[in-house]
Parts: sequence; C-alpha cells; structure tokens
Amino acid sequence: MQECIFCKIAKKEIPAKVVYEDDATLSFLDINPRSAGMCIVVPKQHYKDFSENFELSSRVMQAAMIVAEMIKQSLQPKAVDFAVIPSEAVQHFHARVYPVYEDEIPLIENQPKQITDQKLNELRNKISSVSIDASFHTSGPAVKQEKEVEREKAPRQKKRSKKAVFWMRREMEVG
Repeated sequence: MQECIFCKIAKKEIPAKVVYEDDATLSFLDINPRSAGMCIVVPKQHYKDFSENFELSSRVMQAAMIVAEMIKQSLQPKAVDFAVIPSEAVQHFHARVYPVYEDEIPLIENQPKQITDQKLNELRNKISSVSIDASFHTSGPAVKQEKEVEREKAPRQKKRSKKAVFWMRREMEVG
C-alpha cells in the first residue's frame, strides 16, 4: 500500500504548517482552506474511519478542541466549527477545524480560498504562539469521568429541604 499524504506529513517526510502536536496527533493548516486558519487534525497512525480506533479518534477530537481554542484566542473568529468528513482524495481519518468569520457565513466546503505561503506562515505563527492553560488539557471527558467516579465513591450527604435550610440559617443568626 502506498502511504497517504497525511501519513507523510505525520512522519515529517513532507513539510506542513504545524500548529499543534502531541504523541498521538498532528494539527496543521490546510493549504486549501475554506477559511483563514482552517486546520486539519490527524492521528499519526493511519486508519480510514473513526470506528477503526475509538480511543485514537477520541484523541484526535481532543486535539481538535485544543486547536479550536488556540484559533479562538489568536484569530478571534465569530465561531469555530468542526467536521469529520471522509475524503475520497485522502483516506486517512481526520477532523477539520474551521474558523468562521462574519463575512464568510456560511462556509462553503467545495470552494477553497486562495492563500499564499507567506499568509500560511503568518497564521501558523499566530495560532501556534497561543499557550493553552494546563487546566484545558485536564478538563476533557476522561477527566470528567474520573471526577464522577470519585463523587460516586464519596459518602453521600443528605439533601436538606428548603425549609430545613431556612431554619438552620435562622438558628445560626439568632443563636
């Protein structure tokens, strides 16, 4: 099987305007964007459909959320949209992160914008310069699940009625 272009980008065999990378994913600017700052987020491992690797697909979506936050902070679009659309040209699972600007609503998927390499470099520098707070990385779904499990293990407090709370406060004020 001939390697796909996203695999070559992930292995750094061909250049890309990388804005974010972790151990499992790589995020880079699309060279045929639908909006300025549109990014592609790919797993470093090749597979075609999200259902082939749920865990890694989840990591791709987490990386897409991080990239979206970086785009929000650096480019200040009106909104940021996500899409997971299979591609005939590149059969490698990926998520698309679209900044949406006031003058570009609605985005049109099949009409890429013309963009220069210089502008791509400017966008990459602007987006990748954003530092995401560590708490953003630790507030995702997996962390929320852990917190819910901890809450379930904690002893339950008896829920007090409004009337009981009223009288407890009244007693503290008077007492």
